[in-house]
Amino acid sequence: MSEAEFNKNKPKNLARVVNDRVWSFELTDHTSGWIYAEYRFGGETTENFTDVLINAMQERGRADVLHGVPRILYTDPGCALVSSTMRNLCQTLGIQLIAHKAGNARATGSVEKARDILECHFESGLRFVQVNHIDELNRRVGLWRKKYNRTALHRRTGMTRTDCWLRITPGQLIKAPPVDVCRELAVSLPENRKVTTHLRVSFRGSEYDVRQVPGVCVGDTVQIVRNPWRDSEAQVVMMNEDGQETFCRVPEVAKDDYGFALNAPTLGESFKALPHTTAQHHLAEVEQTLYGTSTAGETAAAQKANALPFGGRFNPYLDNERDTPPIYLPKQGQVSTVCAPRFEERLNPVVVVQRLRARFQAAGKTWRSEFYTTLTQRFPDGIPAEQVDALGDELMAQSTEVVVSLASHG
Repeated sequence: MSEAEFNKNKPKNLARVVNDRVWSFELTDHTSGWIYAEYRFGGETTENFTDVLINAMQERGRADVLHGVPRILYTDPGCALVSSTMRNLCQTLGIQLIAHKAGNARATGSVEKARDILECHFESGLRFVQVNHIDELNRRVGLWRKKYNRTALHRRTGMTRTDCWLRITPGQLIKAPPVDVCRELAVSLPENRKVTTHLRVSFRGSEYDVRQVPGVCVGDTVQIVRNPWRDSEAQVVMMNEDGQETFCRVPEVAKDDYGFALNAPTLGESFKALPHTTAQHHLAEVEQTLYGTSTAGETAAAQKANALPFGGRFNPYLDNERDTPPIYLPKQGQVSTVCAPRFEERLNPVVVVQRLRARFQAAGKTWRSEFYTTLTQRFPDGIPAEQVDALGDELMAQSTEVVVSLASHG
């Protein structure tokens, strides 16, 4: 490609041929300075960065010694390097991903120096050979990195990079999962799962026992991912006191042909309770303090007897009893216009007639039958109780007959 047509001052021309350009990707080991380099088409994409990291972690054998899962991945804040795909891969493998501040390229100076070494010691010779495809280019850079890391002395350590890396201990070297597993982990997000009453969670068609996860309680929601090293385990994502993600391995619940857990008690033969969670232990301690007991049995007996907490010494209403409120002046207001609902009692005409007859008889008046007809016509739904006396006066005024009782005396 012509440098006059394709340069940094003509970004549109560069973007048009980005998939035809070859890009180099470099990784360095912080302790030994070991350099891993690989070439890719397509530019600085998430897929390229992820594939190069996965390839660098694989065990390739012979003099290509660098491999294993790093404890920390320190990188620049480019969008591809801090993408969700890269974060997922690092999260599942337990890699702490740290991106330095934007514009501070010196923070990753080891990689910048590796780029300089690659240009001076490898790419400078490409003009003298014919490279027809990218696989040939990666084969040549693979041969170069094995020889360079094995022979060139590092100024800081005074050793070759390979000799320094070979000092790694078995406890420090974490073998990476196969390439296909790593790629699956890169595209899988941690999944939220709810803890059941048996302190288990469902994940990928199986159940996992989370009772050993610190602080877990029934009903909690936990984040879980697969364990790339063991299919019989999963990993629960947690946050430590420094705000960094850590993992707790949880075993799969092995079951028999009938769906029962192999470690479950057999019905009619044994009993087994779930271990108390941290929250339950704390609750038991609080209850023992409340009732002044020292064992769970004593606490249960005190609760059954309805014993007062703290022996009755604590009065939650003491502040109310000791309170002396100020005396407020009464406020003037208006009388409410709302009237209370009235419930009118109505009496059967027969009952009213009986009462009025007795009154008529006591007054010496004669009760006439048409009075009953008048009452039933005026009050077909019953006679209001408060109007009985007034009706008696009204009807008595209409009665002019006076009953005289004569008695003979001999």
